Amino acid sequence: MNRLYLRRDDVAGIFLTAVVLAVIVFVLLFFPQTGQQNFGFGPEWQCARMGEGDPICVAGRKG
Repeated sequence: MNRLYLRRDDVAGIFLTAVVLAVIVFVLLFFPQTGQQNFGFGPEWQCARMGEGDPICVAGRKG
């Protein structure tokens, strides 16, 4: 059975891939996605996220 030997370039590639994946995970965990979020209500509801607690939602007016 042949044993796989890693060269310096292989180790550098594995390290670079691990760093890129760690940065992506960090960004997704610590920076919330901005934009219009649906909190389980229909599209006519307008919700605002509060710093603590549940969001506050009000029904939008038509017309």
